[in-house]
Amino acid sequence: MSFIQTGFLLACAAVAIPLVVHLLNRWQVRRVELGTMRFLDEVIRGGAQRRRIRKWLLLATRMALVALLALLFARPYLLQSTRGGGDRLRIVLVDRSASMGMPGKQGRLVDDAVQAATASLGDIDDETKVLWAWFDGQVQPLREASTRPSPPRVLDGHTDYVSALAWARDTVAAHPDSLAEVLIVTDLQRSGLASRQTSSVLPDSSQTGAEGLGFPGDVPVQLVDVGRAAANNLAITQLNIGTTRIDAHRPLKFSTTLFNFGSLPYEDVPLIVSAFDGKRTVRLTKSVSVPGGQAEDISIDLGNLQPGVWQITVSLDVEDDLAADNRRLTAMEVARPIDILVLDAGSHTAGSQSESFYLAAALNQGQRAFDDSLASLTSGESSATTLVTTTDDGNVPASSRRRFAAEVLYLQDHPLPRLAAERHPLVVVSNAAQLSERIVGELQNYTRQGGRLLVFAGEGSSARSLEPWNESPLAPGTLGAPRGSGVTPFRIATIQTGTSMLSPFEDPQHGDLSRLAFHKRLPVTVAQTTKVLAAFAPDAPAVTEHSLGHGRVAWFMSSADASWGNWTTSPLYLPMVQQMAADLLNLTGEGPIRFRHVGDMQSEHAGFEPRDEALYVVNSSAQEFDPTRIEAAEFAEHFGLSLVDSFAATSIRQVAKQKPYEVWPWLAAIVFVLLVAEFALANRTSA
Repeated sequence: MSFIQTGFLLACAAVAIPLVVHLLNRWQVRRVELGTMRFLDEVIRGGAQRRRIRKWLLLATRMALVALLALLFARPYLLQSTRGGGDRLRIVLVDRSASMGMPGKQGRLVDDAVQAATASLGDIDDETKVLWAWFDGQVQPLREASTRPSPPRVLDGHTDYVSALAWARDTVAAHPDSLAEVLIVTDLQRSGLASRQTSSVLPDSSQTGAEGLGFPGDVPVQLVDVGRAAANNLAITQLNIGTTRIDAHRPLKFSTTLFNFGSLPYEDVPLIVSAFDGKRTVRLTKSVSVPGGQAEDISIDLGNLQPGVWQITVSLDVEDDLAADNRRLTAMEVARPIDILVLDAGSHTAGSQSESFYLAAALNQGQRAFDDSLASLTSGESSATTLVTTTDDGNVPASSRRRFAAEVLYLQDHPLPRLAAERHPLVVVSNAAQLSERIVGELQNYTRQGGRLLVFAGEGSSARSLEPWNESPLAPGTLGAPRGSGVTPFRIATIQTGTSMLSPFEDPQHGDLSRLAFHKRLPVTVAQTTKVLAAFAPDAPAVTEHSLGHGRVAWFMSSADASWGNWTTSPLYLPMVQQMAADLLNLTGEGPIRFRHVGDMQSEHAGFEPRDEALYVVNSSAQEFDPTRIEAAEFAEHFGLSLVDSFAATSIRQVAKQKPYEVWPWLAAIVFVLLVAEFALANRTSA
């Protein structure tokens, strides 16, 4: 027996009250012998035994009443075990992946699947609860009131049996008192055995079979196969673009891979390429042929396009069994070099001795030089970077097309023009100590309006020269006077992981920043809103970044030239400078063009989706394009399922249940009976 209000059990101690009262009344009796009462005393002695019994019964009744009242308020209950058929729960999983768009008997395979699921359910009684759900790469449960759902019009997802069965497993566990049965209607596509979300749906992410899934073996599963025995399918499996950003002087070239999953060849199939930048459309049509069971790489050249972000669609004009893989999307940014303004407080007469010389040279290097620098770091080469200069006609060689166009403004020769983020998205300060308070104020307004600012320390830095910065929110905190290293040079000791600016240098094998040596650094007590991306020591930031208005500011706490260190001769100089500039311009990480699959970011269909200042290109997963099937027996063995031919053939199982049964009504009845008995005994028993 258990109790709901256990605190009232303490009241059981009150059973001692009737006993105490009884004893007190007994002690108060005085025996007096009177001669005139002799004959009456003989009569009384004859009923003494009966009175003594009634007194003890009255005492027991009163004590039982007190105890029962305490138990009555504590609300006792019993766990009653019952066995019965229980409520029936039928879980219906219908495949809505892209392969279910193949032609079927009633239209598409998904239409056949809905009809087959409805027929398999049969008549539903009041004790049966039906839960419908679509599944592809994700599971979408439908409302409980849904009977025969309408098939979706567009099918772009990939098959994922692991996620579907994991959802069914969890649903069964959430209904422990129900007799669960699972119905799966699918085309049994083999590629669905591999899950892209294994770690999030399986307890043991290393296993995707029966051991890792843990599906209950006593739950009957009916598997309905609506797939086709054979399929003819010509698919665009991938687009090979290499990079998402090319120079406007280069033609837009890429290749695409086609694969014929059928046994018959496809001859002279039109391949249509369409590129759209929001205003203009460029189209290209090619005729392709692919033998049965083979792949074919097709080169595509759209020529020189105008600067902009181009949304590219490659499609096949062919009638095959699977239309979802006849289209593939990508995007490319055609851009001129981004204008960067480098501020130098000196004069152009300084030439290669100016603080901005190495900065401008590093920023003006082409993409190939940047890639070669990273490759040399990976291979362990230690030779210094060769800075490419312009040719005799002032142009950068075609083999080294630039992504940045750095222009140096010597403040002794020219006044600072009005800064605008549209004209100069990034401004680089080669020496913070040399700028006046007025220029710092203009840089502050420029950054608030969306500009990007990269600041280097340098010679001449002192507490007084840095006052304009300390009084401005452009500073990462409170800047101090430069500190020398002494005998041991300063070295970058830590890099904040997960930051896009310095991600290429997180692995020392790809670029060990600790090799750089500096004999001076600019100390700073960072503000709360400032991120320290790299540090010489725990309390000595090396690279910081913070936001101001709509813009961003990054600081490098040493010089941009060789005055505070020898890093300008290191192969790390070029990639480090370009990486800092590229990150401030949102060119690092995934960049402004990002690729996803259907199911990622809750995207249900393929297409182009502008989000958060980036263009997301959403495609169907390539694993869905292979129509190879799996046998039902192999499917059941792989996941450890107990297959049945129909739900009508399943035996009626019994479910053991325990329900709380409160006994307070019986206690109340006993209390009433005892109250009547106590009243009768009290009236027939004298003190």
